[in-house]
Amino acid sequence: MKPVLKWAIATLAVLQLPLLTPSAARADETINSFECRTSDGVNFTVALSNGGQESDPIIVWTSDAFTRAGYPPARRCEDVTERFNSLLRENGNSLERLYLTVGRVNRQSVVCAVNSTRLGCNAENVLFTLSNSQQTPNEVMASLSARTTGTSIQESGGMPYVNLQQLVNNLFQR
Repeated sequence: MKPVLKWAIATLAVLQLPLLTPSAARADETINSFECRTSDGVNFTVALSNGGQESDPIIVWTSDAFTRAGYPPARRCEDVTERFNSLLRENGNSLERLYLTVGRVNRQSVVCAVNSTRLGCNAENVLFTLSNSQQTPNEVMASLSARTTGTSIQESGGMPYVNLQQLVNNLFQR
């Protein structure tokens, strides 16, 4: 297991999203799919490029907050990874013009994907629910934004947005 991944898992076991040091971006990486992987019993979602490259983890699934509801980390990894793949297919096999944002759906904080910084979360675009962790939804978005070189959180109507294509591209090693 990569030392960076071990650090992320050990340091952020309570959190939904890891704070990994941004990798050098690989310009115009074309994403083929997303996969749920397991290493040392820890589940994580990665992107796979058309060239066969694997990204650093996008999300490390360590929270047991949803296990009682029937969604242990392994199941969340599989379910959310499939949502990322559906999102990719529905957007013409591209992450272009897709953004992650946070909102509330059914009185729960969620991360969702939208194709405009004028849109928000709803039951149709939820990627995953956030646990009641030490980070607020806006801090989760700041963690994601910190991983995108040259891009800050875009705000529209007080809502934070992170460019999904830039985020994923920055998780590929050169």
